[in-house]
Amino acid sequence: MFNIVSKFFIVIGILSALSITIDILKHPQKEMPIMNLVWPINGLWAGLFGVWAYFTIGKNRKMDMSGMDMKDMDMSNMKMDDMDMKDMDMSDMKMDNMNTKDHKYSSFWQGVVADTLHCGAGCSLADLIGPWLFLMFPFTLFNNYTFGEWTLDYFLALLTGVTFQYAAISPMMNEKGVKIWLRALKIDFLSLTSWQIGMYGWMALVTFVWLGRLSPTTPEFWFMMQIAMCCGFITAYPVNWWLVKVGIKMGM
Repeated sequence: MFNIVSKFFIVIGILSALSITIDILKHPQKEMPIMNLVWPINGLWAGLFGVWAYFTIGKNRKMDMSGMDMKDMDMSNMKMDDMDMKDMDMSDMKMDNMNTKDHKYSSFWQGVVADTLHCGAGCSLADLIGPWLFLMFPFTLFNNYTFGEWTLDYFLALLTGVTFQYAAISPMMNEKGVKIWLRALKIDFLSLTSWQIGMYGWMALVTFVWLGRLSPTTPEFWFMMQIAMCCGFITAYPVNWWLVKVGIKMGM
């Protein structure tokens, strides 16, 4: 029964990722191209939640205009006679009090969800690749294979996650190079670590309490990893909320 349930949720994840990918191929995100990879990767573990997040948060973003104050805009010099736009003089329009927020989502929590999933995509990709690498090149830490595998997964998560962050901030800053990559590391270190803590917490229960060490060649392992990614999202979300609030992360 457990095997059947595992296969069911794995299929749901694959179908969810495919549905997101198909829509992205039709409507690619051009502002931040890395998100074209982020959403399908998250669909693999998040399933229907991932589909919902993409179509309600990822695809249909709205600029937050709630902070825009237009009451003091001086439009006395705007000439709109006969609706001839070429005669519109906007040179004297005062927009000093117009405050547009940087967040591209109508609600702050939506931006934090996108930030967290952006971080989670790097972790998820690492946790997808890591078990197969470890299967080929196993090693122990404190005489334990699980700790060895988690160490490999963590450093892979840092590498892929920070690279994803670099791909996000480099176009916004119009800069490239090691300096920006190191800045991406500073931005995403806590977020990535908090995600991995949630994932390790769940897998620790699976490995040391309930089922023992599972092989990545079994569907049960990947079903447990799907739940582990959910736990990673739960532990990383408040951390990302704080990182955006204090200005360490720019926010989506």
